[in-house]
Amino acid sequence: MYVTEILQRCAALEGRIAKVYRQLAEQAHADANAARLWRELALEQETHADILQRELRTFQEADDSGSFLPEYAARLEQLERTLHGIEERTATIHTLDDAFATAVALEQTELEDIYDDVVLQSQPAFKLISERIEAALNASPSVSRPARLAPPTRSRRKGPAPS
Repeated sequence: MYVTEILQRCAALEGRIAKVYRQLAEQAHADANAARLWRELALEQETHADILQRELRTFQEADDSGSFLPEYAARLEQLERTLHGIEERTATIHTLDDAFATAVALEQTELEDIYDDVVLQSQPAFKLISERIEAALNASPSVSRPARLAPPTRSRRKGPAPS
């Protein structure tokens, strides 16, 4: 699997996760703070998808498919299966606890690690842009989050990034 394929699939996955968060926001319409939290998480995922799409276009404009990284195929297939199950569960959410459990499941997927790894494989300018966008997201005023749901972080790395 080439970097461009990984970028394309990850952007689509980020978009799907954003849709789950938007669905949670709609279901939480009676609780303004919860709805705002879900919208904020959706925006973060949409931003990631946009970043990945921009980097994909950079590769395409250079007529470059990037490095061949075969280990990503299995990781992405597993992630897609997990996300499919979460998407199906989202339709049956009835309580805030169920919604939080769904958010935790989404945040525990390997997508954040793959995103970080892809950024490390990309062009230096893309890395710099990604860092600036992440810093801006982290500096933006956020809604008060329930104690049970910590803000998303990038510290779940399980080992060194592939080279």
